[in-house]
Amino acid sequence: MTSTRDVGKLWAVITAYLLLSITVAIATYQLSLRSGLDRLSQSGAVILEQSADRLIAQLESYREMTDLMSRHPQVAALIEGRSISAHTSEFLLRTALTTGAKELHVLDASGSVLASSTYEDPLNTIDKNWASRADIIAARSRRMGVFHSAADNGQRSYYFARSVLRDDGKPQGYVVVKVNMDELEAEWRIDETVVTFFDTAGVSFVSNRLALALRYDAALATAPPETFGYATEWLFPIPGHKKSRSGRHDIWTFTAQSEMPDNALVVSQDVPLIDMTARAFVDAQPAFSNARLLAALTAALLSLLGLGVAIFVQSRARMADQLRIEADLNIELEARVAKRNAQLQQAQDNLVQASKLTALGQMSAGISHELNQPLSAIQNYAANAKKLMERGREPEAHDNLTLISEQTQRMGRIIHNLRGFARKETEPLEKVNVADVLTASLSLAAQRAKSEGVEVIVDAVPDAWVDAGQVRLQQVIVNLLSNAMDAMADTPVKQIETTLSMHRGQVQLVVSDTGPGLADIERAFEPFYTTKEIGASKGLGLGLSISYGIIGSFGGLLSVENLETGGAAFTITLPALSAQEAAQ
Repeated sequence: MTSTRDVGKLWAVITAYLLLSITVAIATYQLSLRSGLDRLSQSGAVILEQSADRLIAQLESYREMTDLMSRHPQVAALIEGRSISAHTSEFLLRTALTTGAKELHVLDASGSVLASSTYEDPLNTIDKNWASRADIIAARSRRMGVFHSAADNGQRSYYFARSVLRDDGKPQGYVVVKVNMDELEAEWRIDETVVTFFDTAGVSFVSNRLALALRYDAALATAPPETFGYATEWLFPIPGHKKSRSGRHDIWTFTAQSEMPDNALVVSQDVPLIDMTARAFVDAQPAFSNARLLAALTAALLSLLGLGVAIFVQSRARMADQLRIEADLNIELEARVAKRNAQLQQAQDNLVQASKLTALGQMSAGISHELNQPLSAIQNYAANAKKLMERGREPEAHDNLTLISEQTQRMGRIIHNLRGFARKETEPLEKVNVADVLTASLSLAAQRAKSEGVEVIVDAVPDAWVDAGQVRLQQVIVNLLSNAMDAMADTPVKQIETTLSMHRGQVQLVVSDTGPGLADIERAFEPFYTTKEIGASKGLGLGLSISYGIIGSFGGLLSVENLETGGAAFTITLPALSAQEAAQ
């Protein structure tokens, strides 16, 4: 037996090893996290540099346009009194539409607007004075003036201003180009990393996430929001977050659902050309996940190593315990096996019962499918009879009632045929003219074809006698017509073509449609196989299977093929009776 002293030494060794393993795992986590954040920080810096270059390049085109407009003869003519405001405003509107600028304005030397591309708007800027605005002040000293602000509705705009010089080099007026930042940002929205540009008021003026526009960060503010004319009701703080540091990196954990990553590495960079600070909020979750994974793997490897050493050292002492444990486990395992066998037996019984219920449900759905056609015909005949009786046309109403009676008899025959299909029963055959059966079937399907816009083309010989059951054959033909109309429910061209012909002692009836065809044509006649969506069809795939059995009981064959032009063609082939046999 192991002594108390040996047990104490063993626990001391185990404790020391566990502490060492934890220390190594923590160190691995820290090193991996630092390395991952360093890589993300470098990636964020590259993204910021690319975003800044893209923004500056976009604004540069409008800067150049401002220079060109300040030297345009039409602008000079207005300022010098050689043109009128209306002509110049029309010119500015055409230029704005062509270049994509939001607005164009021409100001006189005092800073009052003489002409504007917004001259047709109710709230146009003509006669307004912008002399005190920063971009006009800068342009007065013959520099490119820039200014940005947000309107009362939160729309952000960037302005460029350039003076229009006289021959002696002194300003005689100004040109102002307004850029809509929402339109400028549109192509940024697909960027994966969140990037924002904060101005000196600490306001997110440009961002690739619209929800972050006009967000306020007091830590970046060196000027009041009023400097840029921001309305306080449009300024909201950055979404709620907690700040932390990991080494030299700033980590913001956002506490509410927002456009930001849950854990964001914040990378900042100054952009002097536009006097803004760019920030990238890089998703730091991959770095944390990788660090946790490496720490877990390290801990697992150390645990396996320690476990191997412990097993090797204590193998003899634990042999007896192991045998006892195995014996107990065998007993428990036998008990579990017996319990599991009982559970499996119960599950098997439940499965058999469920299968019975499923088969019953499928058969019920199939019977419903087959009876739906005569029921629909009865409903149509009854509605027509009611209308005819209301109009005093009793003879025609009587004909409809006769048709209803025939459909009732047909339903009885269908139920009898279904029972015969299930029990393999047979009925005596009779001489049937397939042409007459086809005419009756088309009459039953005519109402639905008309309501669904289906064109039915018929090409039939007048006499095609076979040995068959008239009602069962009509059931098959109506089923094929109904299936064809179901298949063309979503097709632009809806056309059914029926061809009845005689070939080498056989009668052939082909029913083709312009639908999509069958995806799995090999399974077309399997019971319970259907291509229709659950709940949208009239059955669960028994119609073609029953039809196949009916034609087979007549000594014929029901086949199907997909047409090269689209759609499917079902062919009924039956042995033909000679003229003498048909006359007997």
